[in-house]
Amino acid sequence: MESLTGGSFILLDIWFLILYTDVMKTNKEIINDMIKHFEGLDIVKSEDIPDISLYMDQMTSFIDEKLESFKREEDDKLLTKTMINNYTKNKLLPPSDKKKYTKNHVMLLILIYFYKNVLSFADIKRLCDLSIYNSFDKGDESLSKLYDILVHIEDDKKNEIVDDLKKRLEYAKNKVDAFDKKDENVELFTFLSDIVMEVYFKQHLIEYILNKI
Repeated sequence: MESLTGGSFILLDIWFLILYTDVMKTNKEIINDMIKHFEGLDIVKSEDIPDISLYMDQMTSFIDEKLESFKREEDDKLLTKTMINNYTKNKLLPPSDKKKYTKNHVMLLILIYFYKNVLSFADIKRLCDLSIYNSFDKGDESLSKLYDILVHIEDDKKNEIVDDLKKRLEYAKNKVDAFDKKDENVELFTFLSDIVMEVYFKQHLIEYILNKI
């Protein structure tokens, strides 16, 4: 099964394409702008996460800074105290230890940020029950290794996603041209709708598998 963060990247494809859409630009220019931005997106690696306990404010500030490039709007809040308390209440996030959060908390919160764009809380818990929660309290590098596997997968897939976007735009253009609709807005609509449908079907498959667990 393709990693769920890959699904979140597909959602980001849509967000950024809409964000960069400009009636004065051609679709090719819009795609090139989006690709340039996309290539600058990086999920923080475990080695760059402090291996010390943090208070909630410190943790939210750290995650907000490290994931800033994923914001759609500049003033978006990626993580708030309310969110953290809600994740803990719904048993997605283990509670803090004397109001301090560990490196494992930070890694799990970053993953939840991506998962929640695709999955319900119940499905996130089912997914994390497969491996993450078993690694959380081991006191070794188990969770860091698992986290880095996911990060490396997404780094490896970046080129694939960029190539796929270019092919999808050309495919949409050819389909629209076949109906004698030489209209860039129609091309962009078709292109984005194609991605939306892929997201839907992948989400459906993920939910189907999780329901079988």
